[in-house]
Amino acid sequence: MPENKQKSESDTPPNPERISVAPKKRRRWQPSNALRSILMVFVGFVAFVIVSGIVLYKPVMYGDMIENFGIVMMLTVPVIAAVAFRVGLDSWLDVE
Repeated sequence: MPENKQKSESDTPPNPERISVAPKKRRRWQPSNALRSILMVFVGFVAFVIVSGIVLYKPVMYGDMIENFGIVMMLTVPVIAAVAFRVGLDSWLDVE
């Protein structure tokens, strides 16, 4: 049996003059909350490595001027950097 080469009525638009082709908007990448948290921990770890390298260089070479200053810096700066990264990431990804 030969195929019917004509389009069925459901495939043809009712009014061809009124059809406008609008470009489809690409959806932005939306990572899950778990991936966002993992990225936050990664940024905190990188900040910890950088800060500990800087903070520990001076006391090892020249002695600690302020007692426990390096420990306080190594514990607070990575947390601040990770939270700031997460806030920035969330605000950038959740913009509509």
